[in-house]
Amino acid sequence: MPEIVAVIGATGFQGGSVVKALSALPDQYIVRGITRSTTSARVVELQAQYPNVQWVAADLKDPASLRKAFRGVDIVFGNTNYLQAEIFAQVDAGDLDAEFRLGQNMVDAAIAEGVKYFVYSSLESPEKVGGPEYRGAHEPEGKHKIEQYIRSNKDKISGYFVYAGFYFQNFLLSAQWDTSVGSGKDAIVFTYPLPADASLPYVDIEEDLGATVALALSNRSEYSGKILAAVEGSYTSEEITKAFTRVTGVPARYQYGVIPEIDRSDINTMLRFFIEFGALTKQDLTIAKNNASRPFTTLDQFWAKYASFRPE
Repeated sequence: MPEIVAVIGATGFQGGSVVKALSALPDQYIVRGITRSTTSARVVELQAQYPNVQWVAADLKDPASLRKAFRGVDIVFGNTNYLQAEIFAQVDAGDLDAEFRLGQNMVDAAIAEGVKYFVYSSLESPEKVGGPEYRGAHEPEGKHKIEQYIRSNKDKISGYFVYAGFYFQNFLLSAQWDTSVGSGKDAIVFTYPLPADASLPYVDIEEDLGATVALALSNRSEYSGKILAAVEGSYTSEEITKAFTRVTGVPARYQYGVIPEIDRSDINTMLRFFIEFGALTKQDLTIAKNNASRPFTTLDQFWAKYASFRPE
């Protein structure tokens, strides 16, 4: 009998990737997409794309709604989104556990409903790796604290952990027309708050985070308590930009620049840690890539998929 998998944030990059991967295995899994609103335009779109997926409304701030959503579930995939105005406001007011509480609510609800397995999208602790100067990197610290909470409840629920690299998709979000070239719509400039020569791990999050979760669930005795890195390879921003031009034929350049929505001291501390130590410092970046049921999306394949992409 197929297991029921509840996917938190099923309309987002990470949750959507898990929905895509596990819904393709109907003999093994029944997917239950968890989202704050089951009537949103995005859910309506996904219902047409994945007709066998169940959709249930729940809010990470509402433990009762989570318990209801997890009723009868065997597996939960959980992730938390730090990059929200509400969490920023709480953190700025001194509440550094704003993200942790959301994860704690998920875990407690899963345990209360007898869920057997919890797959969590986590990150390592910059403070543990780099020292106290990185204590202010609140996003990865919060995620790591949730991971440790799951581990502390290993007698009640089995934890599995995926660490995602930077998203290739970030370059889609940061693209603008290069108005200094030609008509102003002849070339693209990618802007991101990373040095052009900083080599960091990347992944096609829409495709390969889900493949990593599927791998973890395919061999639970092997991967229980382990960390699987969802990473295709390490690249600099300059390399990613050149690959775009190579694949699409569209001229492009990269420039370092801030993104106003996330230009904050805590995010900048996190990025400084990533630049100095790497985003994933202690993980074998090849296990998931080498053992998944299909090859991960390469950089050139990613740009081929988005060959028609142009900034608005």
